[in-house]
Amino acid sequence: MFVCGYHFPASEGNNVSFEKVIEKINEGIDASGKTVTLTSETREGVQLETLEVPSGTFLHTAFVDYYTNTEVVAKDGLKMIYYTNKYQISEISKSVDGDATKDLCKKLDDMNLYRVKVA
Repeated sequence: MFVCGYHFPASEGNNVSFEKVIEKINEGIDASGKTVTLTSETREGVQLETLEVPSGTFLHTAFVDYYTNTEVVAKDGLKMIYYTNKYQISEISKSVDGDATKDLCKKLDDMNLYRVKVA
């Protein structure tokens, strides 16, 4: 089973705990002092908005981890976010970040494409 890009034993099936995923993401990633922005766009490539991810949240750390470790090639400093990763990161953030990322996670649940930039 892959969650947020990390492999977990098949014996855990779809029941991988959020704590285990958070632990994997936090290993070796220092997200402090980094700015994370997301851009949303339609499938035709029309940019809709730019969103800043609040620092100190799981959502922030998860996107720094994604940007650092994904094999997606950056274009103009932005990396496309796979739908699966976007939904998984959003679901965990809803549970652990609460109101800090609630509105942003609602947007991530849509069908638009998102790109992430870490500076």
